[in-house]
Amino acid sequence: MRSLPFRATVASLALAVVAMAPLAWSPPAAAQAAKARLSFHWNPDHESAIMATKFATEVNKRAGGKIQVDVFPSGQLFTIRQITGALSSGSVEIGGVVTHNQLASLDKDWNIVQFPNMWRSIEQQRRFLSETPEGRALRQRVLTKANLVHIAYVPVGPYVTFSTKSDMSTVASMRGLKARSLAASERPGFAARGMSVVSLSTEEVYTALQNGMIDSLATVPTAVKAYSWWDHLKFAQLPYSVYADAELMANGTWFKGLPKDVQDLLLEVGRQISKEATDGSMAGNAAALKEMAEKKGGRITTLTGAALEEFIKLDREKTEPELAKMVSPEILAAARKFVAENK
Repeated sequence: MRSLPFRATVASLALAVVAMAPLAWSPPAAAQAAKARLSFHWNPDHESAIMATKFATEVNKRAGGKIQVDVFPSGQLFTIRQITGALSSGSVEIGGVVTHNQLASLDKDWNIVQFPNMWRSIEQQRRFLSETPEGRALRQRVLTKANLVHIAYVPVGPYVTFSTKSDMSTVASMRGLKARSLAASERPGFAARGMSVVSLSTEEVYTALQNGMIDSLATVPTAVKAYSWWDHLKFAQLPYSVYADAELMANGTWFKGLPKDVQDLLLEVGRQISKEATDGSMAGNAAALKEMAEKKGGRITTLTGAALEEFIKLDREKTEPELAKMVSPEILAAARKFVAENK
């Protein structure tokens, strides 16, 4: 084989070095931005959806490209009944969980939040779960079992019973109504009132009200507005007796794999959103109830005196004993003790 002249060989080597130089001296590529899908079942007009979307917007604004959170509302990815399992398995990174009625499937003691007239506020309910040994243990069991990390509170608010046909001014006026149930823990209260129960997910409610499958449900006023259920629901019953919380949760494995500064950012924005969402929850629901009366002709029955005592006595004698079967004696005793000491 004929060898190249010395000058040609040197020139070829020089060209090879020049060609390789950009590869040899290129700076390392920037780390790829983390991606997160935020899934929730709420309609975009629901206050919990507004707060969840604001969380994503704030994170994206402050992240400097380190993480991008994309929002999927209205059950586009997962429904209210699917989201906890989807988060646990890692099928989605962040989700809106109505802890009030969705976590009891993971631990029966979570039904403690369903006891009517036990909690004076959503903050008191949270304090029990964060300050008492029994409450902390319950919350930790649930988060560990489901592989979840708390990111923010986005409460749905105080529950109100609504109906298409009854003013619900007496126990007798509620007998025979057909109520929607989302969780088993809602059934004892309806049964005590002589109502039948139909199990329905959120996306099924409007049609069920429209065709008469149900004529009543317990939910928050902002949901009645956001989903236009007030097209059919014409009566509401006060006072509040149950407070429904919701949280933005992250898949634990995904969250722990994020850089520390990204974790800190998610939690920092989460704390800010939690305060804003909680502060505005009661006012937002009161405003939605007022709007239902003023714009939709809704009628609000506010129970007082003997009428209120009739319902309280009914729940004490019939609803609470059934709910007590759904929780351990230890968690019930701890909750009652905490409430008695923190009036």
